[in-house]
Amino acid sequence: MATNTAEQTTSFTRASLHISAGWTTLLCFLTGTIILLWLRRTPYSNSAASTADDGPDLSPPTHKGVQLVEVTRGRNEANTDIDIIAIHGLDTTSRDTWTWKDPRDPKNNRTWVNWLHPGMLPESVDRARIFTCDWPADLLVPSNLIQKTIEEYAILLLEGIENALFAGGARQQNRSIVFVASCLGGLVLTRALVRADDKRNRYYRIRAATRGIVFLATPFRGTSFQDVAAWAERGLRAKASLQDREVSRLLDSVKESTFELEESVGKLTQLCQQKDNPCEVFAFYELGTTSLPHKAFPWLPGWFHQRKQLVDRSSATLDIIPDPVPLHRPHSLMNKFRDAQCSDYKKVAGQIRGMVGKIREGTPLEQADIWIREKHYTEDKLEIIRLSRERLPMDQCYINLSIIEQHGKTASDSEKKGETVPSPFSVIARQKVEALDQTTQVELATIFNERKGSDGQPMHPRRILIRGRTWGKWNELFDRVLWVPLRNLKLPDRRSMARYTFEDLFSHEFLLPMDGQNLAGALSCVLAANRNKTLFLLDGLDEVSEDLTGDSGMTRFLDQLLNQPNVIITTRPSAKAPPNPHLELETIGFGPNQVKEYIEKSFTDPKTAKTDQTKFNKVQSFLQERWLIQSLVRIPIQLDALCYTWDDLKPDAILNTMTGMYKEIELKLWKKDVLRLEKKHDEKELTEAYLKSAGRQKIERFVRDEVMFVESLAFTGLHNDVIDFPSEHLDSISDHFTPDLLPDKTLQSLSFLRTSDPSSEYHNRNYHFIHLTFQEYFAARYFVRQWNNPDGQLLFLAFDSKDKQTKVRPPAEFLRKHKYTARYDIFWRFVAGLLDGSGKAQDFITTIEDEPLDLLGPTHQRLIMHCLSEISTSLPTREASEEKLAQWLLFECTFNKSARLASEFEFPERALTRALLDGSSAIQTEILRSLASRASISQRIAETVAARLNDENWHVRRAAVKALGKREALPDARPPSRP
Repeated sequence: MATNTAEQTTSFTRASLHISAGWTTLLCFLTGTIILLWLRRTPYSNSAASTADDGPDLSPPTHKGVQLVEVTRGRNEANTDIDIIAIHGLDTTSRDTWTWKDPRDPKNNRTWVNWLHPGMLPESVDRARIFTCDWPADLLVPSNLIQKTIEEYAILLLEGIENALFAGGARQQNRSIVFVASCLGGLVLTRALVRADDKRNRYYRIRAATRGIVFLATPFRGTSFQDVAAWAERGLRAKASLQDREVSRLLDSVKESTFELEESVGKLTQLCQQKDNPCEVFAFYELGTTSLPHKAFPWLPGWFHQRKQLVDRSSATLDIIPDPVPLHRPHSLMNKFRDAQCSDYKKVAGQIRGMVGKIREGTPLEQADIWIREKHYTEDKLEIIRLSRERLPMDQCYINLSIIEQHGKTASDSEKKGETVPSPFSVIARQKVEALDQTTQVELATIFNERKGSDGQPMHPRRILIRGRTWGKWNELFDRVLWVPLRNLKLPDRRSMARYTFEDLFSHEFLLPMDGQNLAGALSCVLAANRNKTLFLLDGLDEVSEDLTGDSGMTRFLDQLLNQPNVIITTRPSAKAPPNPHLELETIGFGPNQVKEYIEKSFTDPKTAKTDQTKFNKVQSFLQERWLIQSLVRIPIQLDALCYTWDDLKPDAILNTMTGMYKEIELKLWKKDVLRLEKKHDEKELTEAYLKSAGRQKIERFVRDEVMFVESLAFTGLHNDVIDFPSEHLDSISDHFTPDLLPDKTLQSLSFLRTSDPSSEYHNRNYHFIHLTFQEYFAARYFVRQWNNPDGQLLFLAFDSKDKQTKVRPPAEFLRKHKYTARYDIFWRFVAGLLDGSGKAQDFITTIEDEPLDLLGPTHQRLIMHCLSEISTSLPTREASEEKLAQWLLFECTFNKSARLASEFEFPERALTRALLDGSSAIQTEILRSLASRASISQRIAETVAARLNDENWHVRRAAVKALGKREALPDARPPSRP
């Protein structure tokens, strides 16, 4: 029990258990009478809150509820990380509890010292806000009200703290609270925390934030007041009766140990020992003795004093505190200290300071989380590097996602009946840059939101597969986000372990530079919790596909990893998906507005924030005139490449084909790599100025070996169906094609290849092309190099074969064998485009038209169509080829009742116009509906479609409206001329 001064107490007695029975009746009468007279001179204390002044508050207390007042000035949530809350005891206030008064002159407030105020505790504990907490602790309460139980006082305390510190939800989630509780205030606090220790409780935030408690003489098992309680209470009741009041039932809590007290102590012990949310606790007990009779009657003889500890060691400590510290002072001074030099103050302040320090260090789990968040996820590991080698700020990174499958329900199930979807054979469709379907798009931040499952019932997706690469953070849903590059599971030191565990994974991936095992173990234990809030980002499932089956230790671990309750799995589109994901998504290209925003930021000076409007407008105009390029640059790497090479584009450059754009990008990047490779000319290192006007032949002479290496790597990888190259593959390519080149030294300087982990050693590093289309482009360059050579032979190296002997084959023979192989589709387009530049495209088309031919399906026509789209020069057989395509489109509409060929942007304009003119109304309707799925259409096609707005057939007019409905610029409706 706290008291006002060293000479005052709120426990009033004047009796002894050792008084003889003959004196009992007289003594009881004297006790009640004299204590009543003494108490009437002492006004009872109203609860109030202290002010934030540097000195003690001199104003009378007026507040009756729970009130927190900050006593530290100039400190806020921004410059502190912990809150210290001091709770007083029974029949007192914060103003009196924590203030030392000179016993020689207790009324002289100039000598008062509050150790919570600046000058003492705030200087001992930096970066902490300090609050006093006043609660209605009156000893005498109104008699016309039902008395509150200690449980109700606990709820009031929680409500007051909730309103003061957690209102509005702005408080930082990891901000801790340390309580300093005096006497009975410690019992109320104990009940409050025990009650709040339930995640369903509205006050659980307070319990979760509570990381430390310092108890000052808290009577967990009663006080010596029980020895004289029966007599003292008679005097208190007499006083209360005169004031129309009652003695607070809180007094019962300090008489003796009760079942409720023991139960609270037991639950507090369990609470403090929780592994996932522990609480530091410490207790101080008094060595000084207190004479309750003498407090009431100073004139009593010494043999009546009965001095003893009011709250002894056994009552003031908990079993989980091995070494509680005694203070050499009586109970009334356990919460008051004269100055900062007081030895007892140093003990209390030192304990608070040490507790705060330990809390800041955190539990092993918190230390692991902090390390991962602040040390592991560094900028260099999360950065996105542009082709210019500049870092792309994370706020400029965005990604579009589209639903493929949702818990057994495919995206096609949601298609409206009768609507035509884009052809999967178009290069635009393969790169996922066709027109965005708003019904299947998903914002990255919402992928965990509730949505309907295949059974129509609401569900929260927690196992999500993303075809493509991306990741993000969701702080409110998860305690931690763990990014795991799955390729690292293939490292030899991990695969050699008989049994691989989560503890091993955490130690290897996140905690290597420090005492990993202890922290990795703590992180591993949390996975077994019922409410595991760990999100795994499992990146690159396709790279460990061999471990999806079998019975190895790594296969078993991978299965455990994939079946964690909260996972996002990324994989390349061609990879086999894990069974039954809740939600399957794919990454798709930028939308038109995102392209525009990216271009604008690319030509904005980061220092001045000014945009080069001239360049921005030229790029926009350039794209508007070339609808094919307009679609291609929705692939992020293509857009970055266009912006990077813009200043070097020649006015006469042919950029109306995909091949033309890639040739310009390639030349620009080789110029950059020549400098990075420190190439020399006439014994002088080359500079950017020397290379600015250099043509392709000169540039390629400087990087002859590097070009050969990249081309042969691309072709060999395509032939082996490999897109991720470990060091063994890189070394094999170098040995067979460019023996003088050192991959370890060279690859770091090549713009076309990237590694997912540049910090790893070369033999543990995998490389891939910056985009699959660049691998296909360089593979085509290798093929064209041999095609143009009369004696050229394609060299084949099998990566997965023990026989490292190479095989050769003429290019024409390879073409005849693989012209219909699906994975070579983009490759053949690039071959056609590259041969167009050398005037040999017709020979290539003629060879394609040779046997063997696909006569029954549209595969052959589609190949011709794709190759023609990359040839800009005059072609003798073009007109005949386009006529065949028009006839195939008419046949498809008649036979299949669909026009999938027309949905591909590569379908020639003249063939499309002829089919629209020659076809019936039903055929025209199918073609127009197919055009609606295109991301963009040319001006000429738009004019042809606009002419159908005046058609006599209602179905044709309706299909034409849909085909033009989302286009930014519409032509006037006028009849088209025949091609």
